Amino acid sequence: MLENALKSLFSFEKKRDLFEVIVVNNDAREKKALQNLQKKFLFLLKTNSTNNGFGSANNRGVKEAKGDIIGFINPDTLWKKECLSDIEKIFSQRKDNGVLGMMLINEEGQEEIWGCGYAPTLLRLFWNNIFPSIQKKWEKRDMPFPDWVSGCGLFIRKDLFLSLNGFDEQFFLYFEDVDLCQRVREKGFLVARMQEIPLIHLGGQSAPSKKSQKNQFYLSQKKYYKKHRPMWENKILSILHFLFRMKTL
Repeated sequence: MLENALKSLFSFEKKRDLFEVIVVNNDAREKKALQNLQKKFLFLLKTNSTNNGFGSANNRGVKEAKGDIIGFINPDTLWKKECLSDIEKIFSQRKDNGVLGMMLINEEGQEEIWGCGYAPTLLRLFWNNIFPSIQKKWEKRDMPFPDWVSGCGLFIRKDLFLSLNGFDEQFFLYFEDVDLCQRVREKGFLVARMQEIPLIHLGGQSAPSKKSQKNQFYLSQKKYYKKHRPMWENKILSILHFLFRMKTL
C-alpha cells in the first residue's frame, strides 16, 4: 500500500525541490522491504525498534523535517492531483490558519463521513449512536472550518506543531488528531479543510481485527474525554463503555 501511495504522490508532484518524504516505520520486520522501496522512490527512512503508536512515530518524523509546513499522510492513501503548491499558498495567504485538512474520499469519489467534524462531547456522542443516519447527514455538510480534521491527510505549520510538543503520545491510535486540532484552536489558530484538495483513503488498514480496532478507539476516546471534557462526562462515558463491553460478551 505504501508503494502505491508513493507512486501516486510522485506521479503528480513534479516539483521535487518543494517537498521531502519521510517514512517512519513502526515495524522493524519491514525494514528490509522498505530499504528496497527506497531504490524506487526518494525518501528518508527511520525505523523504530518498538511500535509506540501513530503520534510517537510522526513526532519522530517531524524532528527530521526541513520544511516550514508538515504534512501527515497515511500509507493507505492515493494522491489524486497536484496539491502541494496550493497547500503552500493557503498557508502563506492566511497567517491565522494553523491546520489544513485534505478532503478524504473513497475510490468512487464519495466523501469520507468522518474525515472531519465537531469537537467530541457527550451530547454529540449520544446523538451519533442513537440517530446515526441523521448524524452522518449533519456531519457531512460542507465544513470549511471544522473543529478537527483527520490525521490521515493533515498539514500544519511546523513552528506551531513544535510549540504544542507535537502529537500527544498518550494516544496510541485514534483521537491524536482531534486532540491536536483542539490545542491548535486553543492557541487561536484556525483548522481548515479544502474540498479542492482531495485524497483517496482506502481505510481500515491499521488494526488486525474489528474488535481490536474498537478497543483501541474506546481507549483513546476515554483519554480524550478525560483530558478535554468535564469530569461528569468522563464518568458517564466510562459507564457506557462498561455497558457496551457487557453487551458484547
